[in-house]
Amino acid sequence: MTLLFLFLIPLIGACALQVLPPGSTWVRRLALATALAQLGTALLDWRNPPAQLTLSWLPKIGLQLDLGLDGLSLPLVLLGALITAMTVLATPIDQKRSRLFYGLVLATNMGLMGSFLARNALLFMLAYELILIPTTLLVAIWGGERRAGAAIRFLTYNAVSGLALLAAVLGFGWLNPGGFDFSFATLAQHNLSLEEQHWILALVLLAFGIKLPIVPLHGWQPLTYSQAPTPVAMLLSGAVSKLGAYGLLRFGIEFLPDAWSEWSAWIAAVGAVSAIYGALNAIAQLDMRRLVAYSSLGHMGFLVLALAAATPLSLQGVMAQILAHGLIIALLFCLVGLIETKTGTSEIPELSGLLNAQRGLPFTMGLMLLALMAAAGVPGQAGFVAELLVFEGSWVAYPIPTLVCLVSSGFTAVYAVRLFNRVGFGRLDNAKANWASTSWGERAPALVLTALVLVGGIWPTLLTGWSESDTAPLALRSSDAVTVIAAAPQTSTSELSA
Repeated sequence: MTLLFLFLIPLIGACALQVLPPGSTWVRRLALATALAQLGTALLDWRNPPAQLTLSWLPKIGLQLDLGLDGLSLPLVLLGALITAMTVLATPIDQKRSRLFYGLVLATNMGLMGSFLARNALLFMLAYELILIPTTLLVAIWGGERRAGAAIRFLTYNAVSGLALLAAVLGFGWLNPGGFDFSFATLAQHNLSLEEQHWILALVLLAFGIKLPIVPLHGWQPLTYSQAPTPVAMLLSGAVSKLGAYGLLRFGIEFLPDAWSEWSAWIAAVGAVSAIYGALNAIAQLDMRRLVAYSSLGHMGFLVLALAAATPLSLQGVMAQILAHGLIIALLFCLVGLIETKTGTSEIPELSGLLNAQRGLPFTMGLMLLALMAAAGVPGQAGFVAELLVFEGSWVAYPIPTLVCLVSSGFTAVYAVRLFNRVGFGRLDNAKANWASTSWGERAPALVLTALVLVGGIWPTLLTGWSESDTAPLALRSSDAVTVIAAAPQTSTSELSA
């Protein structure tokens, strides 16, 4: 029953929070205990994989409480649980309206866990939609000066994403000759015509392209990430956005392989455009939050390229990039939040000399250097491992888009060096440089994420060892040729296990 516990523990924790008196110090402790309990359960399931759980719910419409873990979902469950725990840990102790804040964070986590654990497309869609309202409220209530506009834009785009996903899922049901059966095992065995696959794939690309996001469906992302409070930006960028990549892998490649193969060249081109667009915009930013937001958009382009290539190596790169980017982007937002809390600004022109050992923030800037190196793909860190797999696996299928992404990776080093040079070096402003140093409690989430980024670079199997047996059967091309593998019915995970 650990699968059900993973799904329901945030609900239990969120309800328990409302019993505590407002302003109690136990609110934060209980939220953190809930997140850590979920993370511990996920680690237990990693060591002892549980059997799939299937409970009848609404069989007439094909909805079942069907939960399971495989090599595609287990890493994301662990990532989601970890990022949620770091989100709680990064939240200030004196957080206003803390019961509501932590309750909404845990509600978001419940939607994430439901999506990653679901083995039924209709259940996945319901969990996917559950995320929308709490995340919108988190931005609208605790965001920055432009939070209202950011929340409305976020809600509008992601409502369209949810409607497109609903239409795609219902399309699977209507076109199933056996009736409304939305189980993943059944969808993987569908023999839809190419035209039917095209219609559903268009909806899938719209739904998950917004969530990821990719150009030109990214309009909500820079403003939302820059206006969201730091813990919420960590949660959105480090975990929630990864639903987009997971959805494209699961619904696009696994369920619609023929249409995906036909459209893969265009998908690779979109990935290359997203990568170069995100990198160039990051270079132009004068605000650290928006710089990190656009850097995330650029790295999502790498994911889309690897998904389009769909070779065994590139699909391993997809899973590695999801994990590495989730850790790195959450770390970057955490550190930017610390700097903003201590200095009162995230504007790059207003900051300098933070490496000063006496009056600056040298420890925070040291961690920032490591995070920027990881984002730039410097060897020895998790970002290098992921990008190497993505580029090597994609080159055989799409060399030109891969070359464009390689160039954009070089631009990553440009904005990383620019940011660190302007903020870390130079003279301190004597009129402003009276900042308090960060405490160990404030540094804790950044230290945990930094350690994992370093371990992922030194021990690459931490990023790649989870999913090789599950991504290999999904490959549409071989790693040494561009020949498209004949689209046969996909082998289900249960058959592979057997």
